[in-house]
Amino acid sequence: MRKKNIMVIVFILIVFAFSLWVDVTGFSVANKPLDQLSGVQAYFKPRLGLDLHGGVHFVLEAEDTKNVKVTPEAMQTTLEVLRKRVNNLGLSEAVVVQEKGANWRRIDVELPGWKDPEKAKELIGQTALLQFKDESGKVVLTGAHIKDARLAFSKDPQTLGEPIIEFKLDPEGTKIFAKVTQENVGKKIAIYLDNKLLMNPVVKQPITDGEGIISGGFTKEQAAEYAALLRSGALPVKLKFLTEEVVGPTLGAHSVKMAVVAAIVAILLIFLYMIIFYRYLGFIASLALVFYLTLEIALLLLLHATFSLPAIGGAILSLGMAVDINVIVFERMKEELSAGKSIKAIIAAGFAKAFRTVFDSNLTVLIGAIILFYLGTGVIRGFAITVSIGILSGFFSGVVVTHALVNLLLPPSAVKRPWLFGI
Repeated sequence: MRKKNIMVIVFILIVFAFSLWVDVTGFSVANKPLDQLSGVQAYFKPRLGLDLHGGVHFVLEAEDTKNVKVTPEAMQTTLEVLRKRVNNLGLSEAVVVQEKGANWRRIDVELPGWKDPEKAKELIGQTALLQFKDESGKVVLTGAHIKDARLAFSKDPQTLGEPIIEFKLDPEGTKIFAKVTQENVGKKIAIYLDNKLLMNPVVKQPITDGEGIISGGFTKEQAAEYAALLRSGALPVKLKFLTEEVVGPTLGAHSVKMAVVAAIVAILLIFLYMIIFYRYLGFIASLALVFYLTLEIALLLLLHATFSLPAIGGAILSLGMAVDINVIVFERMKEELSAGKSIKAIIAAGFAKAFRTVFDSNLTVLIGAIILFYLGTGVIRGFAITVSIGILSGFFSGVVVTHALVNLLLPPSAVKRPWLFGI
């Protein structure tokens, strides 16, 4: 039995050390730009929500047109396109989610750190329909076959250094483009983006490798934005902006400060409560809660969860659930102490008799969090994720870590000193 306890303690220490390393690594680079970080640092960098980091929040709604009707399948494609767009623009912390129920046509978009809402609206709402048309005006190829598009600079002596877009077609598009250019040698093929003419070059020879360029007197920023739009694809439906909300970075910084203060105060009050009411057992519980907090934050960083005010609220709520496990176990141990049992019997019976109650209460909250995640959007999902991770971490901490620490730190003579139990 002693060997088993030692192995459990060693495992707990390893998990604690790894979690602490993740936490320190993540928060040490929290305010540094991604391009200045190593791969590991960028992976562990905290993702701050709109309310903490500032930025813009939009609600968009898909509309039927004469040619296109909004369907669930079209909404899924729209979501994928929007997510690709914000990711291509370097917004790795952005949130793009579809609302549920009667508002299934609506999409919530959060862009933390973005400072120009008008530019964001232009980039998000632009259809980005690329079309190649022959001299008769017939569409011979669309952007649906674009495999990749990148900013580049012209090597032509006449336009040397001018920003252009280099594109590559998928296999089907390559065959189509080869056939079209072969049939139109000596003729013009115009390239349009959202019905705006970008260029109208003459086909000098068939293009069979599926690669080409688009020029149009772009600035470097325009070419990069167009390339990002082409990589993500065209929107299958028309989107209308319903609401727009801008959160300034000053408000976000104030929210971070207040959230940190609230969390620290809550943790200290919980530690104080446990030590006052359960004395030595309360001290042991505080050690287990330090492990719990370290583990939960590490899991949130590893899973790239977004830190927001509701998420922090969920973390504090789950901290209360973790404490509740210890309270239930310790009360059971007090009952066993009154029955005059040995310290080993008190510990074993306390955890065994409390397990069913602890398991049921945590499972109930976890089911509620899962339902919130499935039905909710945006910050509601963030709250649900944080609560779920907190419940699982707290259960492990309360059932495994506290049990191991009590076995290790509670001496056999404690049965003769009931004050150690808070009696």
